[in-house]
Amino acid sequence: MQRNLTKDEKREQKLHVILSNAAKEFIERGYYKTSLDDIARMQNVTKPTLYYYIKNKEDILVKCEQITCGKINSLLDIVMARDISSLDMIQEFINEYIKIITDDVARCHVRHRGQMENKELAARSIKNHKDIEFRVREIIRRGINDGSIRDCNSTILAILLFDSLNGLTSWYHSDGQVTLDELAEEIIALVTKGVSGR
Repeated sequence: MQRNLTKDEKREQKLHVILSNAAKEFIERGYYKTSLDDIARMQNVTKPTLYYYIKNKEDILVKCEQITCGKINSLLDIVMARDISSLDMIQEFINEYIKIITDDVARCHVRHRGQMENKELAARSIKNHKDIEFRVREIIRRGINDGSIRDCNSTILAILLFDSLNGLTSWYHSDGQVTLDELAEEIIALVTKGVSGR
């Protein structure tokens, strides 16, 4: 028998729905063209009710970021604790990262990170991204040391990797012809083997 949700669990569940719908609207219509009134209408609630879940429109970006960065850092915790080569860590990270960032909440974060009007929030957003990038650079450096990754500039490789993966948020759709597994397999092959036919 399914247990009843607690008040906090119900609130989190409702918040996730609000964030998902708002994120989708930000992506399709644009952040500045979407008002809190629009978001309230989508939920069929009043704006005062909406304020029970979010402080303001910018808070939606903050919460999308908290959720996304939490998932990415948890993924890195798991991957970096594995007793495998660093190249295998990178492959596992890519495979799971793609699944994370193709969710609407994460897509919204990727599109709008660092774009908060509040300078402190914007700076924190950029730092969160740099901290994640630094952790991936650490995996790459380990790979150079253990020989599973060729000697290269870890910063360039990490930036190239994130730019490529985050670019998926602009064009990939789960209802398209390519599945997430096929997408991850192709990207991993390109990263690890390049495009040479030799």
